[in-house]
Amino acid sequence: MKRRLTVVVALVLAAVLMLGGCQNIRDTLDRYYQMMQMGSATAFADMEYVRPDMSALRKSLDGALEQAQTAEDVDVLMEAVYDLYIRYYDFSTNSSLAQIHYFLDMTDIYWEKEYGWCMEQSAEVSAGMDQLLHILADSPLRAELESGEFFGEGFFDMYEGDSLWDETFTALMESESALVDAYYALSAQAATVEYYSEEYFSGVGLQIEEVFLELIQVRQDIAEYAGYESFPEFAYEFYHYRDYTPEQAQGYVDQIRTELAPMYRELDDSVWDPMYEACTESQMLDYVRRCAENMGGVTADAFGLMEELKLYDISYSPNKYDASFEVFLISYYTPFVFVNPMGSTRDQLTLAHEFGHFCNDYAAGGSGVGVDVAEVFSQGLEYLSLCYCDGTDALTRMKLADSLSVFVEQALYASFENQVYLLEDPTMEDVRALYGEIHEGFGFGDLGRDYRDYTLVPHFFMSPMYVISYVVSNDGAMQIYAKELESKGAGVKLWEDSLYSMELGYMAFAEEAGLESPFAEGRVEELRKIFEEKLK
Repeated sequence: MKRRLTVVVALVLAAVLMLGGCQNIRDTLDRYYQMMQMGSATAFADMEYVRPDMSALRKSLDGALEQAQTAEDVDVLMEAVYDLYIRYYDFSTNSSLAQIHYFLDMTDIYWEKEYGWCMEQSAEVSAGMDQLLHILADSPLRAELESGEFFGEGFFDMYEGDSLWDETFTALMESESALVDAYYALSAQAATVEYYSEEYFSGVGLQIEEVFLELIQVRQDIAEYAGYESFPEFAYEFYHYRDYTPEQAQGYVDQIRTELAPMYRELDDSVWDPMYEACTESQMLDYVRRCAENMGGVTADAFGLMEELKLYDISYSPNKYDASFEVFLISYYTPFVFVNPMGSTRDQLTLAHEFGHFCNDYAAGGSGVGVDVAEVFSQGLEYLSLCYCDGTDALTRMKLADSLSVFVEQALYASFENQVYLLEDPTMEDVRALYGEIHEGFGFGDLGRDYRDYTLVPHFFMSPMYVISYVVSNDGAMQIYAKELESKGAGVKLWEDSLYSMELGYMAFAEEAGLESPFAEGRVEELRKIFEEKLK
């Protein structure tokens, strides 16, 4: 999973501005590489968390806002903007460090407090940055600002008109952040209770359900205030910059339900055998190391940096947040990988997945792509690792079965999200009933699942409307894998070339990369045939 604290456009802009306003993105990347080669990268153990200085950030923001409204010289204006972005870098990086430390040990009260504090400030920071960009969009200096030296042509198109971030919208976003923070605290409590037990569902699980009901209401309010007909429409555009609609996505998952779900239900249990084979931390790391060394190029360079500076934590702990993700620590120009392993061979693919994100951030100097595109890099490397790590036939079959699982399970989750935010004043029973109804529709009604287990899907709480990214991107990743099987090196070249993409929308990225659209007529049927052939 690729986590972003604030909007991706701001991250891209910050990466460009911090390097002093380069002529184009290639110059930015070249200077980034020079910094890395000069030994500028910092080991994770040497990164010091300092609570962000909000008073200094506010002062810098006020200065930038004043210059945006009065400056007649673009260089004078940009000096104020540069100063603000240094403060923004500090906030983003320290918030990410607080998150990592808290997730490493969710019983640590200090880090719980620090991360919670950062979460509380995030809406104010986003509001300030958005306000500045809207003023700049209306500035008489806009033409100069959109020159190649600064922001780039058309950058301010999305900031025309009034800013959404007024006091009401900021308060709504702060309410959402507080509820997400409450979810994290309950997740820490859940780690002390037997997994999937009645003790969990009737105790802390029930409290998580109550938080979700509040999140539904707040998110519906956010979307309504922003002028959208539904929260899915709002999230698709505001958070994820998607160039397809929730309706298109729902049609896609409906096809998956009819074409792929029956096959998934009938998988032979033997395909999951590698899930029960023990795997140590060193074996997990060795697997990805072999993959990187055999692929060479930027992949090998990225792994060398990750290993040398230990920009990862793949240790197991019952106190660790039960998830895996990668984050770019922007002040250090350094990615970081977080994995809470299962202790099985599956962990090798999990690390390959997160390392795929690491490679994207390493190559691009901070990824500028949308979440759907970012997941192509992570899932794509999982597939390529099968070709470059001498993986066993059993591991390959498990990965393909897991890929089928991604299509079906994540499509189920996406269908739930698309529909749950359309419910009016839902009760807990309404949410459970909808979740169960969707399971029945996918043919999972006889699996004995507890329909309260949506509380165990973290994306519903911390990254709403994200899960469809896994489905759409998995199609692209499979196409990369197919190219590699057809001609050795072809898939790797496509994957590595794509690491430098700056496309926010998946459809634009697919066209740029020469990939077929997942929504193309007959595409899901084609996927079914591939799985039938590979999983006989």
